[in-house]
Amino acid sequence: MPVNSYDNLDYFHALFRNTQENSVLLIQPDGIIAAVNTAFSGNFGYTNQDIVGKHSNILFTEEDQKKGLPEAEIKKTLKTGQSNDNNYLVNKNGEKIWVSGESILMKNEEGQKMILKIIQNIHKQKSSEISVRELNAFNENILESISDIVVVLDEEMNIIKANKAYLLLCNNNEEAKKNMSWFLNHEGPDQALYNTFKKLLKLERGFTKKEAEIETPDRSKKIFEISCQILQIGDKKNILLVMHDVTVYKELQTEREDIIGFITHELRNPLSNLMLSNDLMKDAANNNEISFLKEMLDRSEKNVQRMDTMISSLYESSKVHSGYFPLDISEFHFGGMVNEAIETIGALHPTFKIIKEGDDNFYISADRTRIIQVITNFLSNAIKYSNGANEVELIISRDPKSVTISVKDKGLGISKDHLPYVFERFFRTEKARKIEGIGLGLYLCRQIIRSHHGTVGAESEENKGSTFYFTIPLTADHRS
Repeated sequence: MPVNSYDNLDYFHALFRNTQENSVLLIQPDGIIAAVNTAFSGNFGYTNQDIVGKHSNILFTEEDQKKGLPEAEIKKTLKTGQSNDNNYLVNKNGEKIWVSGESILMKNEEGQKMILKIIQNIHKQKSSEISVRELNAFNENILESISDIVVVLDEEMNIIKANKAYLLLCNNNEEAKKNMSWFLNHEGPDQALYNTFKKLLKLERGFTKKEAEIETPDRSKKIFEISCQILQIGDKKNILLVMHDVTVYKELQTEREDIIGFITHELRNPLSNLMLSNDLMKDAANNNEISFLKEMLDRSEKNVQRMDTMISSLYESSKVHSGYFPLDISEFHFGGMVNEAIETIGALHPTFKIIKEGDDNFYISADRTRIIQVITNFLSNAIKYSNGANEVELIISRDPKSVTISVKDKGLGISKDHLPYVFERFFRTEKARKIEGIGLGLYLCRQIIRSHHGTVGAESEENKGSTFYFTIPLTADHRS
């Protein structure tokens, strides 16, 4: 049948009257609603009496009215012959319903213009879409807040999704942000992780909390606790990888074990001497050997003092390491404090000569006892490692803002390799291990000076001596 044979059939009226899903409005060029179909009344609650003769803007929300969307839609339709919209319309009860609409410009035989607007109610679909989007955003926020590294890999081991923790680990390494070759190429106990994950995909089996020490994209080594799960999404399998950085915990565990071993080793010697002295004292008492008994008592007292010094240092070190290090700030004469420190060490080592240089006639605000502790430690170390020399220099220098004390000796000296670590906790050079000490004195000195907002340092050359120094501000701006 020729196309023009259908011209007499009233398709428009059939569409306007019988459609149930599509709401249809006829709108005049000035925006006045001329007619609505039954589907529109059913979907939005308006009857012909409610809406015919009213401006179409009553169907729009207040926000859209303020934006001028109703007028803009009509203007575009009149200009181009067609327009689309995707926004809220308001039903008779004032409820907002999300719709998708299309407006078409029509003309009758007399050339009269009319706008045909077809509307579909997509509120359920849009609400579902918004809910999914909100859920995704919620999940994204959760994912980004997780401090552990979370990565999703496809079957080819490409990164599908990675959280902020992973991107921070990658830093500026763009290649690592795209793939995890730095991780997957790591050789585990049996084989490369790449092959391990490939097998897990085939077996559809994951694992939890396996440890591995891996070199990260920035070349640092970290210990991770790794968990892996296989995700089945449709006909595809993905790998969910969670990596918990346990480097710090492992280091602390190792440090605790080292400290326990260190304490056991260092305390064993004075304790053994003490036990031996006690046995000898029993024999001396039974044999009435008074002079020998006094000698053993002196030895026991020295060993007790050694143990007391070690335990006190360990206790102070644990307080400092935990961040608790209060200062007792007061104003005092600097020269008087320095002289007291020199006299204390001089009384213990009368054969050594301590030469003081520089102007010390001024006042300072600091923790007097702690500063004496640092100076006496520097002086006693200089004497301890003097290697036969019997002279130590203490040099004072000052500027308007700070004062520096340097203690210089001509003793054993320290190698360039060891010098950067002399202020670390428990550090002792090979030469120093032959001399009594547990490697906490300089560590405590550094913490004391840091608490005064100052700095410590050392200069040395093997077999030519060392210079240890500290600088603190002259003001009382210290940590409490």
